[in-house]
Amino acid sequence: MTESPAQPMTPEPLEGALTGADDRLLLSHWMPPQAGIVPRIRIGQRWVSTLWGLPIGATALIILIAIAQSLRELPSVKAFIKQYPGIAQAAPSVDSGFPWWLQLQHFVNMFFMLFIIRAGIQILADHPRLYWKRDSTPGTDWFRFQVPVPKGRVWTSKDDSVSIPGWLGLPGVRHSLGLARWWHFSVNLLWVINGVLFYVLLFSTSGVGSCRSPGTCFRRRSPPRSSTPR
Repeated sequence: MTESPAQPMTPEPLEGALTGADDRLLLSHWMPPQAGIVPRIRIGQRWVSTLWGLPIGATALIILIAIAQSLRELPSVKAFIKQYPGIAQAAPSVDSGFPWWLQLQHFVNMFFMLFIIRAGIQILADHPRLYWKRDSTPGTDWFRFQVPVPKGRVWTSKDDSVSIPGWLGLPGVRHSLGLARWWHFSVNLLWVINGVLFYVLLFSTSGVGSCRSPGTCFRRRSPPRSSTPR
């Protein structure tokens, strides 16, 4: 009994239309930029532009300054200011003695946070809306910097994504959610490693042992004075 030859598999229609992807992001073949709108906050059923915060904040600041100036004329406030003038008393300088590794880790910590924040803003720009609930139902957002989701048509993440400046977002390209998440979580891992290393060095050196009172950690103590009279 002879076996029938294997029939060749019919290629999928979608597979035949696919092409090889490049390992680079070519802006000339990418989505065109799309500007967002001024961020808005929902108050009840009404959307309010965050630009209203500028005149409201300036007005509130002027009112607070006027109130503070009027309070200075009260006798009780004058007596308090006279007793506590708020002028720093002259004191000898204190050498905190922070070790070099602690100073370096503080710098590295801020450096990593800069990348984390920029990538987080880029992730938000791919769906520029915030919700109180996890269902993210259109129309239930309380913050957005994109137009409302239109009704009667398909609205995808590509339509919703907006462009942000390259100095603000990372990588700074519209609808680059995958790259933004890679930056965000990769640098998050480095940030956590830096934090773990901080605690290891803190407990393996004299850092914790020198904290006898608030503000005394890593402080260099002066040598003890000799009790022998001169």
